[in-house]
Amino acid sequence: MNIEKMYNLDAEKNVLASIFMYNDSLCEVMDLIKAKDFYSSKNKIIYKNLMEMHDKRIPIDIVTFCDRMGEALKEIGGVSYITEIINSSVTATNIKRYGQIVKEKSNYRELMKILESSLDKLKKAEDSTEDIIDYAQNSLMKLDASETKDTGEMLPIMDKYMDTLQARYEKGGAIQGIKTGYKILDKTLGGLQKEELVILAGRPSMGKTATVLNIILNSVFKEEAKVAFFNLEMGPVQVIDRVLAIYTGIFMDKIKNAELTDRQWCAVTKAASVFAGSNMKIYNKIFKLSLIKSECRKLKIKRGLDIVVIDHLQLIEGVKAAENRNVEIAKITRELKLMAKELEVTVILVSQLSRAPEARSDHRPILSDLRESGSIEQDADVVMLLYRDEYYDRDSEEKGIIECIVGKNRNGETGVVRFRWVPEVQRIW
Repeated sequence: MNIEKMYNLDAEKNVLASIFMYNDSLCEVMDLIKAKDFYSSKNKIIYKNLMEMHDKRIPIDIVTFCDRMGEALKEIGGVSYITEIINSSVTATNIKRYGQIVKEKSNYRELMKILESSLDKLKKAEDSTEDIIDYAQNSLMKLDASETKDTGEMLPIMDKYMDTLQARYEKGGAIQGIKTGYKILDKTLGGLQKEELVILAGRPSMGKTATVLNIILNSVFKEEAKVAFFNLEMGPVQVIDRVLAIYTGIFMDKIKNAELTDRQWCAVTKAASVFAGSNMKIYNKIFKLSLIKSECRKLKIKRGLDIVVIDHLQLIEGVKAAENRNVEIAKITRELKLMAKELEVTVILVSQLSRAPEARSDHRPILSDLRESGSIEQDADVVMLLYRDEYYDRDSEEKGIIECIVGKNRNGETGVVRFRWVPEVQRIW
């Protein structure tokens, strides 16, 4: 390995010289490089102090800097080293290029550390290969993200906004997001929006999986959306039973027992062929958060991705070394919200509710019933709570009705949407 490729001391000195000569030139590189990006320990200290002086509005020159350093000046080579830096032949217009060189060399060193650390973990064989891959991927992503700066410039922001406005105009006031297939729900939410985390929660037997499967099928076949469904709860056969019942309208019991007429066999066979070539992917063996994220990134790059559905939150294997399950859940929801923004997709996360509704006379769920962590509500853009009155009251006048209580909607209205529920075919109307 050529160690000289790992640093460039001339570029480091030229950055510092530019700041000494033209104080305001620091603004050109302060978001690009930090003190840790310098290879020379002396240059790290100098840059750190120059940043602090700039923040405190202290004019920077050899006198003010040496006065600030005091006895610590000896650690960085004394006045002679500062003079050597200042005498470098530089211009303020080149500081950004010098800074880029410093950052590039810093990335070389960081990349080397990541690879060496990953190799060391492999040699020790104390962690699983999945954990080591997750460590390497996350470390590399953080390194790559450090290069992605939000400049705050209005021109690109307004360009993107005008494109959005044009798309709205072309839709003629129609739903802007991906339609769920339910008019009132789409009107309330504006459809499924990019970068949003949607929580679909309820007590057992409220119809969570059925609801989310109906939304998936509507978005895939009516909106041509590309969907990844991470099925953490049921077996693959159980999911396909439900999907085929919804799609064909054949009673699920008939499908489960294969008690089908010739016409129904044809319908099921045709439906199976349609699903095989559809934009829907169903994952039945991916439980770790890191692997869910990794697979979604690959899908986004290779074939595109619009909606990610996970059923359900409490079964996700999350972050190692979490203090308790609440902390782990908080980290999971936060990571999924960040993934939604990063990949510009909608993430629909199915979640269980606590037993609190069972103890109330009105069993309808409320936001505080979200199980295990208040962070679920905090991170979510939309929270929908499902309720079936007939589950609690056999004589209910609301038989065959699922209430979808939109308890939180960051960018729109809240309210209650009522669905007609046909359990025999798992359909929601």
